[in-house]
Amino acid sequence: MASIIAKEISLVYPMVGSNQRGRHKVAIEAGKVDTVGGKIIKTGKSHSGVLALDKLNINLKAGSRFGILGSNGSGKSTLLRVLGGIYRPTSGELDVTGRVTGMFNLNLGVSKEATGYENIILKGLMLGLSRDKIKEHAAEIAEFSELGEYINMPVHTYSSGMVMRLMFSTATSFKPEILLLDEWIGTGDRNFRDKVDKRLNDLMESALIVVIASHNRNRMAKWANTYIDLKAGQGVQKDISELEREIKETS
Repeated sequence: MASIIAKEISLVYPMVGSNQRGRHKVAIEAGKVDTVGGKIIKTGKSHSGVLALDKLNINLKAGSRFGILGSNGSGKSTLLRVLGGIYRPTSGELDVTGRVTGMFNLNLGVSKEATGYENIILKGLMLGLSRDKIKEHAAEIAEFSELGEYINMPVHTYSSGMVMRLMFSTATSFKPEILLLDEWIGTGDRNFRDKVDKRLNDLMESALIVVIASHNRNRMAKWANTYIDLKAGQGVQKDISELEREIKETS
């Protein structure tokens, strides 16, 4: 059964050599917390770092629809990448059970010299799928992307929009147990965006656990059942009723 259990997880971004620069040294010694980032700390005699996530506890099981709220620099994307296995926590325990699809960096692993079809194979392998399973879906992926004959051409001949079509079509063709999203995704022209919205809605309904990072509080209140409001990497998981009450009080 799919689950995500995080116990006291923290993440420090190292800043090698930053203490040699005067303005950084002042911030480090003051333990400064910027409005657009985490706390700047000392991690040793010669190095400093940014405490991007600070002792977070999260418990998600099948049926969880979890929202990560926060302003720019609050740690939303960092937390998503930790849950997706891209970043390893500096401390704490993280246990993720289930097949994860992260929709926060679709260009990860793209080979510009390989064809669109070859990139479908590469992306599928990155998701942990067998070649036979990937090939079963290849024709459907190509059709959904609407790339036509370009599917057999090197990706370096694609526009950025065409690359996004290919990667989105591939990543969403294999049903995840855990879906991680950085904002509600939109890509391509209006007709293709309609297809994107429908496919994302289908994935969000079928996935056992969905996590979305966003700054849109009203939309989150209508969608999630629990959430965390990050401020400089700190926050507590709460029931969505608390956000609904907060929005009502401030409206």
